[in-house]
Amino acid sequence: MARRCPECYAELPEDAVYVCPTCHYTLRTPTFAKVGLVLMVIGVGLLAVFVYGPEKLGLESGIMPTDLARLTIANFPLLVVGAFGLGSLLVVAAALKVRGEQARVAAA
Repeated sequence: MARRCPECYAELPEDAVYVCPTCHYTLRTPTFAKVGLVLMVIGVGLLAVFVYGPEKLGLESGIMPTDLARLTIANFPLLVVGAFGLGSLLVVAAALKVRGEQARVAAA
């Protein structure tokens, strides 16, 4: 049984992975876009912890070495910005990949 596009119901060729060649509908979201969204959700959680106060987490209670706990608390803003930044970078890379596939299909 041939695969069909959920938007226009055209039969899809075997090499159509991300974009329908007929209507340019996005068939799949790249995996690294999903990873980027998860990182951005983690960034929201880290932002909430930053607002609450990272020193109130109890990192210095013996769960991890004291020097590492102090370093984590001191650099917590970088951790928040890094999670958001890496997540958004992955989502943008996935969007560019899908746009590239759409342009390739349109040119063919």
